Amino acid sequence: MESIIQADRDHCFLCGMNRNLEPLDCHHVYGASNRKKSEKYGLKVYLHHNKCHIFGKESVHGNAEIDKSLKAIVQRRAMQFYGWDEEEFISIFGKNYL
Repeated sequence: MESIIQADRDHCFLCGMNRNLEPLDCHHVYGASNRKKSEKYGLKVYLHHNKCHIFGKESVHGNAEIDKSLKAIVQRRAMQFYGWDEEEFISIFGKNYL
């Protein structure tokens, strides 16, 4: 499913810079065992490969606080988009990030 979080695939969700800085990756916000659910519900964003996604000090895979903050933002948007309450979100993704 397309992202319900970010329609603009030309700019990084975290830093806002365009894809000319470096290529953008599709990041499934709830990964590991929830990756397929992130795909199913469109809970993904586009991030610069090195700086914001994988390796940077401010990347989601390199900074636990940024990862947690992104998960909370996406949870709020998903709950609003799908009409879920916190219990419904937890029943799908196993955890509350708010």
